[in-house]
Amino acid sequence: MTGGEAPLDGVRVVELGVGLATPLAARMLGDLGADVIKVETPEGDRTRSVAPFYRAGEDDERSALFEYLNYNKRGVSLQPGTDRDALDELVSTADVLLVGDDFAQLATWGIDVGELHTAHPGLVIETITPYGTTGPKAAWKATDLTMQAASGLLSFGGAAERYPLKRGLRQSTYEAGLTGAYVAEAALLGAREHGGTVIDISIVECIASELVLTIPEYAFTGAVSTRRPTVIDPLSGDPLPAGSGYVSAQITILTPISNLADFIADQRLAEPQYATPEARATHAAEIAEIFRTALADVQPRDFFEGASARGILAGFVQTAEQLLECPHLNAREVFRTMPGTLDGRPWRMPAVTASLSRTGVTVRRAAPLLGEHDADLLSRVAAGTEAGAR
Repeated sequence: MTGGEAPLDGVRVVELGVGLATPLAARMLGDLGADVIKVETPEGDRTRSVAPFYRAGEDDERSALFEYLNYNKRGVSLQPGTDRDALDELVSTADVLLVGDDFAQLATWGIDVGELHTAHPGLVIETITPYGTTGPKAAWKATDLTMQAASGLLSFGGAAERYPLKRGLRQSTYEAGLTGAYVAEAALLGAREHGGTVIDISIVECIASELVLTIPEYAFTGAVSTRRPTVIDPLSGDPLPAGSGYVSAQITILTPISNLADFIADQRLAEPQYATPEARATHAAEIAEIFRTALADVQPRDFFEGASARGILAGFVQTAEQLLECPHLNAREVFRTMPGTLDGRPWRMPAVTASLSRTGVTVRRAAPLLGEHDADLLSRVAAGTEAGAR
């Protein structure tokens, strides 16, 4: 990677965001060099109170989630309504305004998107809300669970004989944050020649757009995608016990089961009752026991690397500790050391979603304390000396 000006150097982003999606979108713009100003109420973004916490003292309590979503930002605290003039002045310096994650944020800050676009025709205005800002459900409240349900994602998660299963983490909001970042970047490019624009992102629609087979299959054939059978071939990728953790292996036409039996040095796996996916599903418990005994003293990473070197489709279930120590991810600089220390020790966060050969991603500052930059930033904005690029 060679040095150079960051892609979004000179771009000012003002974020009126609570939750996950909007702060993530803003932070990703900051990763690419934008000056991101996070505006909070005096009560602060609710993710400040989400565990786990790092506590260095009575007045120093930090949320890991808040730190992850908000590094590379400056922070100011404004009282909705009372500080309207200060907010207007701040927005006037911006190239991008991000508002979300819930529809109520528009009312909280008195944002009328149409009026704002008229007043600032060069501004990129982006809202990220559960159902979008128009339509009969626009003002409905939502959570990741209800949005996964409304999008259809829940309909094929889990086992067919059981209730639908929610996908891990808060997948809907993170997907919307990623979408928000790249759409804002495209709008910034367009604003150079065509002026600002208004972007309306619905989190539910982001997730529904991922159902790349479920919806087309029904539209084309009328067939309804179902959840996976309770009993499936364990060599289709399910976790299997090995050493201190779990591995996965997948059998295909190009990687026959005999190759896997040779690799784990246990020819029981090559016996006729394990020859087909249907037969392996019937004998799933026996296959798990073969792995448990054959790989009792083999560490998951060793299995993964050895099997992959032999052309066998394999993986292993990495823990957080293993991810931070992963030689491949470290070689690609996926995790970056954050500014400051925790009790004297450095700490790292996942900070790279794409590698840019000319500029790369930078981590310039930790997440702001509540109102950390009020005195400096707001006074300079009021004096007209803190200008954005727009």
